[in-house]
Amino acid sequence: MKLRKLFFLGAILCMSTMAFAQDTDCDTDISIYREAFKQWDGKTASANPIMISAWRRVFLNCPSAKERTLTDGTKIVNNALIRGTKDAALKEKYIDTLVMVYEARIQYFPKSGIGNIKGRMGLDLMAFPSRMEQAYNALKDAIDTDGNNSNYAFIDGLFSTTINMVKAGKLDEAAILDEYSRLMDIVEFNIKKYTEEGNEKLLNSYTATKANLEGGVQPYANCEDLVRIYQKKFDADPDNVELLQKIAATFAARNCDKTDLYLAVAIKLHKLNPSPESAYFIGKRYLSDQEYSKATSYLLEATKSEDVKSAQQAYKYLAQIMLKESKWEQGRAYARKAIELDRTDGEPYMIIGYLYASSSKDCNVNPLHAKAVLWAAVDKFQKAKEVDPSLTAKANEMIRDYSKMFPTSEDAFFYNVFEGDTYQVECWINETTKARFSNN
Repeated sequence: MKLRKLFFLGAILCMSTMAFAQDTDCDTDISIYREAFKQWDGKTASANPIMISAWRRVFLNCPSAKERTLTDGTKIVNNALIRGTKDAALKEKYIDTLVMVYEARIQYFPKSGIGNIKGRMGLDLMAFPSRMEQAYNALKDAIDTDGNNSNYAFIDGLFSTTINMVKAGKLDEAAILDEYSRLMDIVEFNIKKYTEEGNEKLLNSYTATKANLEGGVQPYANCEDLVRIYQKKFDADPDNVELLQKIAATFAARNCDKTDLYLAVAIKLHKLNPSPESAYFIGKRYLSDQEYSKATSYLLEATKSEDVKSAQQAYKYLAQIMLKESKWEQGRAYARKAIELDRTDGEPYMIIGYLYASSSKDCNVNPLHAKAVLWAAVDKFQKAKEVDPSLTAKANEMIRDYSKMFPTSEDAFFYNVFEGDTYQVECWINETTKARFSNN
């Protein structure tokens, strides 16, 4: 028994000595490669062989020692090894090594963000045509993982590789439109976020990415292309609700709701799975056909959607229909519902402004009042650009045009109204405004 204990103790000491020696070797190799790495510019292929050998030993023997070993490793493999050889077969092996370095980082240092690591791997792999599919999968994983927190460079990369995959026959053309829709939502989220935060650098980056997406999708995004891409899918599987929803959403987003395919899809979808969402698609189509009565019934159903964006848009469409039908109060009621659902959207205020201005002929209590209605209209255009700066140019145009129609000071004098006075706009409007006069 005593002999066994001595043997066991000896084995532990031996193992401890080996482990200590390995740690010591790793520390030495880390020191060697790091010193040489500092002297290397990290870009040229002519790197110190001692640095490469020492780094390789660290990667093989103790990849989890320091994350810096792996981040340095991507530069070493990329610039010193891959760029340093003209041997095609050897280059492919080095690319495999690059992937292994990224995978090791995911395994040992996931706290750095798996989406971030995958995205960086994807961007590196994009440089090698033979690894197009690997690059696509890595970038897709990155976006799937990080969602709205996705790096703008990864968004750019994924969309570019998606287009290349389609051109190579590895993906259907519809993948471009699917990714465009998803990625644009992420980009718009970040543009709004960094606008509110005042982060100009990231705002500019996501804005540039938006322009890249819009430029890249153009060859695949006109209505004829959409019909060409999706008609065969619809014909092959007309009862696939998920497919129908995707087609309808894509056509609606690209303003292709006037096509026969869109209407066929929308009606089929509503028949198979009636919902506020399917009603929205049909209502939008009938609106474009100026069949307002049919559009209204479907859009009213669409306002019950759990998708706030769809419900809000349905209310805006209803307000526009009421404007065309001179149903002023009902139009304002719908516009106000839209405002309740999204107080950052200035378009409902624009619609109310149009309603007020258009109703001036019905509010002809006296010559002053008929024109004073325009004061209330301009107030709404002012509000529109306050809540939604994207409407500034459009709102300013309306303000300029309608201000020319304001009453003159002479018109108001007979009613004892002067510049800056508080004025109650009656008729159906019932709002308080300020007196302003035209110089014309």
